[in-house]
Amino acid sequence: MNPSYTPHPDAAGVLADCEQRALEREGIPMFLALEDPTGALPAVRDGRALAEGPELSRLTGHYRELLRPEAGDSDLKSLASVITVLARAHFDEEGRS
Repeated sequence: MNPSYTPHPDAAGVLADCEQRALEREGIPMFLALEDPTGALPAVRDGRALAEGPELSRLTGHYRELLRPEAGDSDLKSLASVITVLARAHFDEEGRS
């Protein structure tokens, strides 16, 4: 699926909706991003991945600043909130407005 890279206009609403649902039973689309701080993994050569990476990073930063501006980089609740909104608003056809 090709995600939309335009920020959702109501990220807080998306998060509130997700927090009211039983996602552990329903499921939610997710994405996985890996970072290799050791440099041991081979460089990414896939053009699509190279193009999507910066856009996903931009959206992640946008939602972090919007939803949890006070959170530090190691705040896992903040990360969970951001990933939930990103997955629901951009990777779930039913969650798109």
